Amino acid sequence: MSYQSSLVAENPTTDKLQKFEGFDFLRAIFAIAIVAYKTKVFHIPEILIANSWTYALSAYILSGMFGALAVPVFLQISLFLFYYKSTNLGISYFIKTRLPKLISLYAFWVGAITIFDILFVGKLEAIQRATSSVKLFGEFIVSGNNTPYFFFFSLIFLTTLAAILNSFISRREKRSTKLIINYSLLFLSSTLIFVFSSIESISNYIGLQGTYIKVINNIIHWDYNPLNFLPYIFTPIITTQEYQEGKLNKLNKWLKIKLTILFCLSLIFFVLEWVLTSSHFLVQVDQSPLDHYMRLSLVFGSWLLLYLAILSKYQAPRLIKFISKYSLGIYGFHVFFIFKGAFNFDTIFTSILLLQIIINFLIILGLSVLLSWIFRRYKWSKTFI
Repeated sequence: MSYQSSLVAENPTTDKLQKFEGFDFLRAIFAIAIVAYKTKVFHIPEILIANSWTYALSAYILSGMFGALAVPVFLQISLFLFYYKSTNLGISYFIKTRLPKLISLYAFWVGAITIFDILFVGKLEAIQRATSSVKLFGEFIVSGNNTPYFFFFSLIFLTTLAAILNSFISRREKRSTKLIINYSLLFLSSTLIFVFSSIESISNYIGLQGTYIKVINNIIHWDYNPLNFLPYIFTPIITTQEYQEGKLNKLNKWLKIKLTILFCLSLIFFVLEWVLTSSHFLVQVDQSPLDHYMRLSLVFGSWLLLYLAILSKYQAPRLIKFISKYSLGIYGFHVFFIFKGAFNFDTIFTSILLLQIIINFLIILGLSVLLSWIFRRYKWSKTFI
């Protein structure tokens, strides 16, 4: 998510660099959104005015859509830059540069939070449990010790598949063949996501029970499941090909139609997910469709934002560039303050919930930025921030 926009070409020009200025906006906005999401900032409207409309605004629109878009947006950016860089360097870029980089990021952050757990949170029992069986150890690895660091494992998984796909696609000479393959795979993966995301609703509605149904539901509703992100392999490669063909140089009629379609698809699936969550069609469900990443509204919404960022001609202000520069650090360090319970800022202004949320958000965001700034000052740690 923090990969530099300078990865646009071997000899990038100022004009080409500006076309990726939009990525700075996305990184900055959604790095802040992640902290806001976890500190319940998006629930402020519901706190101020408690009714069904503010609940819908807080729970579904701000948290369920805007806040949940952060990880998908970072995946879109990372994979787009990977595909673009691979155009010149091929599979060697994946083997020699990208894969070692992602593995080192995963090892650093998961290793750091695991050591932090043992020393300061007293979770040695949890580590012992994770290593007690192959299954639990696998869940520990995939979930990044049950933290948002699952993003790094999922990105390793998706980038590996992307490298295989890109190697296969690059051998095809006809552009139409490439498009057919990419759109077909996108359609199949999206269909799979939609079917799996609907299984729980349908099984509850018709009263279908059983061990296999429960196992499938547990897997598909697991946020850390990298299979949830399969469509994100195909949307960036389509975008990369269009960019290389010069189709994203300006907002033409064809592009306006495509952006409109993506907006409509995102809205349609969001409304569908909202209806399924709110209606009686869901019977005694433990987790609503808006709580996990197996949602097509996030796929099409983040894809739309990727297009808009590439099309953007605006130069990012210094503040946006500053936050974008530390977006990876913000994502990484906020976990220590929120997910592991060693620090508790909720005790500040406990008598005023609204003020407590705002102070909590500002402290965690500020500390995450400060630690990112400190770590970037040292050569050994700069590569991880």
